[in-house]
Amino acid sequence: DLTWSFYSNICRGLFEKDKLLYSFLNATAIMRRAKERGKITPDEWNFFLRGSNADYSNESFEAGWLDNNTWRKVLGLEESSYGFKDLKKSFMNPEHEELWRTMMTSENPVAEKLPIEYEENLTAFQRVMLLKVLREEKLMSAVTKYVGDTLGPKFTVSPPYNLGDCFGDSSSITPLIFVLSPGADPMIYLQGLARDKDMDTRLKTLSLGQGQGKEAARLIDEGRRAGDWVCLKNCHLAASWMPEPEKIQEQTVAIGGDIHADYRLWLTSNPTKAFPVPVLQNGIKITNEPPKGLKNNLARTFHEVKEEFYESCQKPEVFKKMLFGLAFFHAIILERRKFGSIGWNIPYEWMDSDFEISKLQLMIYLNEQPDVPYTALNYLVADINYGGRVTDDKDSRLIKALITQYFNPKIEQDNFKLSPLDTYRIPPIGKLNDVFTYIEEQLPAEDDPEVFGLDSNANITMQQKIVREFFDTLLSIQPRAAGGRKGQTPEEIVIDTAKKFQAAIRSSIKYLDKKKVPDFLANSLLVFLGQEVDRFNVLFEVIVKSLEDLQRAIKGEVVMSIDLEEMFKSFLVKKVPKNWEAYSYLSLKPLGPWVNDFIKRMEFISKWLYDGPQSSYWLPAFFFPQGFMTAAKQMYSRKTSTEIDTLIFKTTIYPFSKDNVEVVPEDGVNIHGLFLQGGALDGNQMLVESPPKQLFAEVPVLW
Repeated sequence: DLTWSFYSNICRGLFEKDKLLYSFLNATAIMRRAKERGKITPDEWNFFLRGSNADYSNESFEAGWLDNNTWRKVLGLEESSYGFKDLKKSFMNPEHEELWRTMMTSENPVAEKLPIEYEENLTAFQRVMLLKVLREEKLMSAVTKYVGDTLGPKFTVSPPYNLGDCFGDSSSITPLIFVLSPGADPMIYLQGLARDKDMDTRLKTLSLGQGQGKEAARLIDEGRRAGDWVCLKNCHLAASWMPEPEKIQEQTVAIGGDIHADYRLWLTSNPTKAFPVPVLQNGIKITNEPPKGLKNNLARTFHEVKEEFYESCQKPEVFKKMLFGLAFFHAIILERRKFGSIGWNIPYEWMDSDFEISKLQLMIYLNEQPDVPYTALNYLVADINYGGRVTDDKDSRLIKALITQYFNPKIEQDNFKLSPLDTYRIPPIGKLNDVFTYIEEQLPAEDDPEVFGLDSNANITMQQKIVREFFDTLLSIQPRAAGGRKGQTPEEIVIDTAKKFQAAIRSSIKYLDKKKVPDFLANSLLVFLGQEVDRFNVLFEVIVKSLEDLQRAIKGEVVMSIDLEEMFKSFLVKKVPKNWEAYSYLSLKPLGPWVNDFIKRMEFISKWLYDGPQSSYWLPAFFFPQGFMTAAKQMYSRKTSTEIDTLIFKTTIYPFSKDNVEVVPEDGVNIHGLFLQGGALDGNQMLVESPPKQLFAEVPVLW
């Protein structure tokens, strides 16, 4: 049907993360216009996108098994739709408590039963709304189920990648554009298609870069006349030449009848603003991402290994085992990226070429050395081939530790375990087809975080990251709309929000008066304090003035500038405005929590400014925490006449919190406000695994 035709054609130009979003947009667009049961009301849609605009900050859940933040979202949900009538009473009803508790702790909350009045009466979309409020990290499961129930299961699965179909839809005046992603190389598929179409000798490729523009134009001109395929690779590296393809495309369309019917223009590019929009609009967009999951990654890697190569090593048994270990290592480091900063501090773009060169070196070293040179191979793989892309020192330590798990003498043992889990082992030595059989039959489709060296909480981190990206994209394509109580216009919503922020700021903080501490040069910490006061005062003035200007602009008393217009849009989607971020410290908080956090930071700086040195300092409160640490070093350096370059920090973890500081050091400073991710501290201040479902553990006071 028409919906499926659009879906299958558009999906070939979308990244995997956006294909489910596109299906969801189709499903919700249909149901927002529906008249039968299941219709999505404007208030439900706005709540799903932006939450409630009502202020429930003073509300708390007394029973204790639900955190206050989630409870406030529940209250907003009850307001958003008649379907959630008496939701507050249901959560406080002892008879319903077990059902709600199960929903909060279940690994598959989508399948859990609700209290009878909601189980029978909630629409499919209202169930998605409920899960977003209670278990946001599991939202993608609810979205998948909603799309499957509304449009059909086939809309939840990516259409198979078929370059031949894309070619069949093209013509001599239609460019084909590969949108590149890390780890994917479309040239293998293009060269295979060229062989199938007997065009392999007429495929002309050119990697764009400095000075390649004239050569590219020549290839296109010759190709249009001779009927060649022309492939221009890495268009994003030739930003200055990008206006030329737009002119060439206009010429191609204008002289369409005089162009050889076999001519095709293939382009590859990373997503970039420099790429000409008319070429994008007229072209067929194609994405080809590397597969997701260890199982699919290993299968794809071994599909690129030839049988002849697999059987050609002089030490066949150890080579086959180490080749599988290398492929497993390659899959592990690629898949760790999905866990965000707990996987890698920086998401590196490792390529298939890194595996290819490591594979060839493994063959050479095993053939030329009498013994297996594990040390040399570890160095080549972790420090040069893959490690050459690694810039963070902690990431460098990690990648070295990972490769030594697989490249060590124990790998020569039969049935060697590649992880603490029993599932992942070196397959029995055999033919290449035996490896495919092992991967297909023995490896699970879903990966346990432990195989990556992470705990179960890492999955929650990954799920939250996916949901956050889903909503960022979803909100970015929405028209301006309100997100608050019924009957409110967007302008009323923004004015209410601005007034609420004004009241909170005026009642809590004021401009910081540096005259209260006249001698800011007395010591290094006071110098640092003076710099922080200046930064906070600038931000304070920007916030106060822009809140006032925004309200006046909405009322028509002043001109609505570009900055105020952007601020208006940000308030509607509960994001920090860019004109605030330009003068702000780094923060990932949404608008409401950001303002509350700003007030707390100002209160701390004010307390230090007016009350003098603190028993413990809130390190993350500062614009420039590194400056505070340097100032603390300078204080000790001047006191002891020690060169500052020779000083390093020694850290002691105290057993008390910031509210009960028992020791104020004579040298150095106490700090607080740090958190551990992926671990926690026990009663003896020793590192242990995080408790289940606790992503961050607060660190007590540090000296």
